[in-house]
Amino acid sequence: MIAASLHYFRRRTDSVPPALAALRGLGVDTVESPVPWSVHDDGHRVNFEADGAHLVAFLEEAAKAGLGAVLRLGPVVGADLTGLGLPRHVAVDRELAALGPDGAPRVVPVPPRWLFAPSCFSRSYRARSCAWIAAVAEVVRPFLAPGGPVRTVLLGDLWPFAGRDPVGSPDCHPDALAAWEEARDAAPRMERERMFRTPPGDVPGSSGPDGILAGIGLGRFAERGYVAWLQALAGSASAAWSAAKPPTPHGPDGAVALGTTLPAAGLFPPVGAGLLGRTFDSVGLDALAPAARSGALVHSARLLAGSARRPFASFLAVGAPIWLPHLALSDPLHGLRTCLAAGLGGVVLSMGVGRDRWSGGLLDESLREHESAHRFRRLLHGLGRSSWLQGRRRPAAALLVPRDYVRGTLAAAALLAGAPAAGLAAAFGFDPASALDPADESPGGGAWWRWLESAEAALQELGVPYALVDDECPVAIEAPLLLAPTLADAPRATLDRLCAQLARGAAVLCGPASPRRELAAGDDVPAGLPAPVAAPSAARIADALGGAHVPPPAPRLERSLLHDDAGAVVGLALVNRSPREISLGVALDGVELPASWSELDEPGSAPATGSVPPKGVRLLVPGARRKEAP
Repeated sequence: MIAASLHYFRRRTDSVPPALAALRGLGVDTVESPVPWSVHDDGHRVNFEADGAHLVAFLEEAAKAGLGAVLRLGPVVGADLTGLGLPRHVAVDRELAALGPDGAPRVVPVPPRWLFAPSCFSRSYRARSCAWIAAVAEVVRPFLAPGGPVRTVLLGDLWPFAGRDPVGSPDCHPDALAAWEEARDAAPRMERERMFRTPPGDVPGSSGPDGILAGIGLGRFAERGYVAWLQALAGSASAAWSAAKPPTPHGPDGAVALGTTLPAAGLFPPVGAGLLGRTFDSVGLDALAPAARSGALVHSARLLAGSARRPFASFLAVGAPIWLPHLALSDPLHGLRTCLAAGLGGVVLSMGVGRDRWSGGLLDESLREHESAHRFRRLLHGLGRSSWLQGRRRPAAALLVPRDYVRGTLAAAALLAGAPAAGLAAAFGFDPASALDPADESPGGGAWWRWLESAEAALQELGVPYALVDDECPVAIEAPLLLAPTLADAPRATLDRLCAQLARGAAVLCGPASPRRELAAGDDVPAGLPAPVAAPSAARIADALGGAHVPPPAPRLERSLLHDDAGAVVGLALVNRSPREISLGVALDGVELPASWSELDEPGSAPATGSVPPKGVRLLVPGARRKEAP
């Protein structure tokens, strides 16, 4: 999928066909658009064919143009709309809002007008949002793939979590509290005593080990509540499509896929990548991350690529909202290359066609190309002519991210710096764990994060192609080496990963402490786990890998081959993390197959030359023709 955004509701109906043709000329094969609830619902009825709300005409024109379509149904779609796309009768309804412990509505502070954050536990909001999804699904049904243009439908949006996290700022809506009591009563006795001892409204101020465990339990509960709401939305869509071949979250190739999105918040998103990956095959990364947050984008892309079956970049900013700093022309292109090097199997560029409240894009509102469009045209056409997007990385090492330790970190950061602190830090690309005591080996301490950072730094120093994997994800780990931060209290999901890796005879490094108890219930851990490694040095990792990794010819150079389903090499990603330029000849030294490489921007053309710039990314594909003499 090579997609770009075009907001049909911001254009006249007669201006849509030339806009689609212009996008296709840039190498795009799919068009993406939100379907805002607020545009189609005036509070009295829902209309999809009125002037300014012509969804049907938009899909008809996409089909005529031979383009696929990705629709973002929300209910919250962002798009710099007032109320983030929620109709006013929903956005200002206190009965639907998530509440704080004092009963005050949670507010989402986004311009031009703040709104109440809707509660995904509210029965009324669930009913109204499911009715909205059912209404859109009924209209979209004639346009579903494989016969129609609609290939992917995205549900939900984590915008309402902006600036907060479900641990530090819990939802105290009456329906949320009732659901928490039901979850507590259904939990096993020991888990109930350890994880459900503190009501949600008291968790952010609870100190000590019991407070951290309560925070982890609340995080689990809130994330699962959000996913349950997503499943209700998916059920509404599937019910409306039951007359046709119904899509499912794990539908076959060629049929429309239901999916959701994850914000670029590094390793600390408000909902786990693994949990979303267990719910939907297709999970997109909303990668609005300027150069100052490049580390968050790299972590987010690698974590999603390692934790979802069909990961893609669902929002890669080309330009920025008018109230954010402008990006340099090179930033979006570097972001795109970063996502492709991480293994994301598709991309949505936003904006494809400019609009109000947005600066930049591939095309302006008059369909004139922006100055950076030619750079994207070459890369997009290269993606279309090559098999890059059909390839998957085969990392030599997998670095596990225990989601329960992430929840414990969010709980500890909320206690240390106030309820909004952890959510704001993650939203702006900072790691909340960096503020915690690195010697604290509790689930709310910083020891696990120090170990993970040390392991990642050693992998990067050795140039080992590695993946970041959420321990709760559905993807089997096939890497020869698993590195897992472990404490005396270890999550069940982490223990299962360790046992599975050992059962297939693969190498395991864990630490800084040896697991002694299962975190939630306090049960004994399985026997036979390896002794902990206090600090995962480069030498220790190299020894564990043995012959599974050939060191690159230059330090801090990562070389990742991409293979298709048949095992054929379809691409090579070169990531230079050193401050020095590395010539391409040196970077390719020792890469046995294939014999020649060309740029992804111009697949099959002249052999690739030049260098890999400092902190830069080069993407190559097999095959090159010799340049003919004039």
